[in-house]
Amino acid sequence: MPPQKDDLAHWWNRSPDGQLVIDEGGHVLAINRTLADWFGHRAETLVDRPASRLFTPSARVIYLGLLDFRLANQGHADEIHLELDMAEAAPLPVMCSARSLAYQGARLTLLALTPIPRKHRLERELLEARQATERALREKDAIIAELETLGTLLEGRRAELARLDRTLDRRATTDPLTGLPNRRRLDDTLELLFAAAERHKAASAFTLVRLHIDHFATHSERHGRAHGDRVLETLAGLLRATLRLDDLAARVGDAEFVLLMPHTGPTAARPALERLCRAVERHPWSPAPVTLSIGLAGYRPGDTAASLYQRADQALDAARHAGRNRVCE
Repeated sequence: MPPQKDDLAHWWNRSPDGQLVIDEGGHVLAINRTLADWFGHRAETLVDRPASRLFTPSARVIYLGLLDFRLANQGHADEIHLELDMAEAAPLPVMCSARSLAYQGARLTLLALTPIPRKHRLERELLEARQATERALREKDAIIAELETLGTLLEGRRAELARLDRTLDRRATTDPLTGLPNRRRLDDTLELLFAAAERHKAASAFTLVRLHIDHFATHSERHGRAHGDRVLETLAGLLRATLRLDDLAARVGDAEFVLLMPHTGPTAARPALERLCRAVERHPWSPAPVTLSIGLAGYRPGDTAASLYQRADQALDAARHAGRNRVCE
């Protein structure tokens, strides 16, 4: 007998987190009252909709790609940053954890969604607890017991806030100086590209590129750290202007960047990288010119991230040893 929606719904209606069960076709089988209230709808009106439509378009890509891939290969996924599409209201950022479950002969998926704005509530509660403690310190000895209780609450809130801060830090995906994706975003995207390449057995599914600013340390030493920061910010703008929308450019070190070029083998990628190299060379830098050394490596069947990075590193070393300001494969 297949699972009944009512059997699933009443288990979690009082949960503080939003939860839903998804059937094998990707449709909402059951949704708890908490999540339905976030959307401002009755739970039954959201049943049978594609679960992916609950998320914003950008979050939908991660939901259908990374989350589905991890569920298929690991049976679970944890701490994935998504955004709920709240129609006319601002998107609601959530942390998503998922489990693949067998129930009465069916393969179901359980999603638990925790709102990230919870952090602001914890900060407010922490401030209120601190103010209450300060008032208690000015009162008579009769309130010492209450003060100890408030102190325990304060420490518990501080510990919870610290844990949440660490979670948010781990999930941060943007380099604060350049605005480019950071290594976390790069690793997630590379995992998706490997999954797609292995699934389709495509020998030229994508190209990984290592990019280094020539003599960057000398720039910073001679002209100051602020100048070095301006070089990095300007280069980030040139990368956005030169690369395709599907390409991803991530900052992974002080003067080091990694590019991912989907659906593009090394032969097709090289002209675009040559144009980037020339665009950087021709830019009116001041007070000193800036150039790039670039090494690229195309995906090969059987590759791992380590083997792909190794070939790109070797190509980058070849570009630097050949005089810099060039592209090598």
